[in-house]
Amino acid sequence: MRNNLLSLLRRGCGIAMAATLTVGCTNIDCPLDNVVAMTCGLYDAGSRQALTLEDSLTVSIAGSKDTVLLNKAIGMKTFQLPLRYTTGTDTLLFRFSSATGQSATDTLFVSHTAAVHFDKPDCPAGVYHQLVQVRHTSHPLALMPLTIDSVFVSNHNVTYEDLENLRIYLRAVVEH
Repeated sequence: MRNNLLSLLRRGCGIAMAATLTVGCTNIDCPLDNVVAMTCGLYDAGSRQALTLEDSLTVSIAGSKDTVLLNKAIGMKTFQLPLRYTTGTDTLLFRFSSATGQSATDTLFVSHTAAVHFDKPDCPAGVYHQLVQVRHTSHPLALMPLTIDSVFVSNHNVTYEDLENLRIYLRAVVEH
């Protein structure tokens, strides 16, 4: 009887221990979408209203022919671009192309700082960015009748949140 009692006690302790471990090991609540990217919105320079892109836009990193961040996008109002955490300035080439074969490239210089961010100790680290300054170049409208007119930083903090960081104002006609 004593052996049966010990055996029952051991089984009971084993079940209690398994239940405790199961309750103690919970699912880690890490963000599923942990890609940090700068959100850019397109706007008409004249009306200051949101603009749907009718021409094709390709965005790539200057000096890297292999790194296309956005490929021949059409019909969009917003898009996201990653920032590099190894450099303080990203030089982005905005290549506009029309259906008639015209094309031209503008350049966007995005200066930023990077900081490692931990949501929880068991989750992988992310790199958040703080936008410091944004400059741009514009091509002549004779090359392509769409160009970057101006850029406004609407939110300096680039995080997991899908908040607009840059307002890119596009000019489509010659202003007198």
